[in-house]
Amino acid sequence: MPTMQEFKNEVQLGALESALHAAVRDYKAEVTSDESKVKAAQKAELEREVDLLDDDDLDSDLAMIQQQRLREMKAEAQRLQEAQKAGHGQYRDIEEGDFLQEVTTSALAVCHFYHPEFQRCKIVDKHMTEVSRKYPSTKFIKLNAEKAPFFVTKLKIQVLPCIVMFKKGIAVDRIVGFEELGGVDDFSQISLEKRLAEKQLITYKNDEYDSDEEDELRARRGVRGGALYAGSKYAKKYGDHDSDSD
Repeated sequence: MPTMQEFKNEVQLGALESALHAAVRDYKAEVTSDESKVKAAQKAELEREVDLLDDDDLDSDLAMIQQQRLREMKAEAQRLQEAQKAGHGQYRDIEEGDFLQEVTTSALAVCHFYHPEFQRCKIVDKHMTEVSRKYPSTKFIKLNAEKAPFFVTKLKIQVLPCIVMFKKGIAVDRIVGFEELGGVDDFSQISLEKRLAEKQLITYKNDEYDSDEEDELRARRGVRGGALYAGSKYAKKYGDHDSDSD
């Protein structure tokens, strides 16, 4: 049987062991907590770096898009400037001697053969003025049929107004009178644009950009679409009973 002193020593030893175990447990818990904090800090730093990297990539992509857009805008501005020098973006009256150069120096050209006293030709003029501004990639010109007998005969133009479409100097299609545009004086500018777009003379823009005379001509309906040009062989054969002035 242990003595009282031995019993006390054993109790003190047990208390010391418990204290040591508690100290070890607390130390491990503190170390684990510090490791968790370090890992959390490392994770947060890594996420921040990733976010910064994503932001840098996004900024880089935006900068590339902006640079590309600027290059495209500069190229478009240069193209339009060159087109304007070639007579695009406006509707011009030309002489017969300039006709070949005008239609062969532009990839796309539209020429209105007109008579200065025909009302329908004046209506075409108003539409063509607006269309030329809207579609500067295509050249729009007009030629007085009375002063261009050679090309009137060469192109077999018999009815005015006559709109001839050219691609690289070759006539590919024509609009004779107003029959294809509704058959009335107040045909819409859109109908003219769509007709030109059928042969890819323009790329149609659906923005309701009609010419100024639309409202003015609404009240005038039922007029035939074209008139025989007096200088044509057809008019000479069948007489002057069909003319522009009614």
